[in-house]
Amino acid sequence: MSDASSRSPTPTADEALHTTLDMPFEDAVPFVQIEHELADFETVRVTRLDQMIAGMLGHDDVERTALIVVCHPEIAHDALQIDPTLAGMLPCTTTVYERAADDRVHVHHVSATKAIRDLGCAPADSDEAIEDLVAKTGELMAVVWANIEEHGQK
Repeated sequence: MSDASSRSPTPTADEALHTTLDMPFEDAVPFVQIEHELADFETVRVTRLDQMIAGMLGHDDVERTALIVVCHPEIAHDALQIDPTLAGMLPCTTTVYERAADDRVHVHHVSATKAIRDLGCAPADSDEAIEDLVAKTGELMAVVWANIEEHGQK
């Protein structure tokens, strides 16, 4: 049996986007949401995980964490053209969170399309279409990320 810490990360995990922001958490969540929307991602939902856990389980030990769930129409269209079952791997999610160990707000994004590729969720004959989908997602998210990093610092 292999230990999880000794495994090499998949490209999905290894290539995840991460940055920190120099702003209060309450400002960071709508800021990150708007940066996605300015790049034509539609907000599906914003959820505060810490509040959900506290409300449903009574745990008050979870640091502030928000999920910003978004979907880009081109990515959704192309995924559906490959195979309608891929919609179950969409939409994209960006996490905004705090850690007691520092005074920064963290922003983290794992690519849903890279997960589709790495998990082998697409039909066997769609490798090229999946790579195109991963590339398109990467290009769109690169714009979002550049703006988050540029405008998220004082």
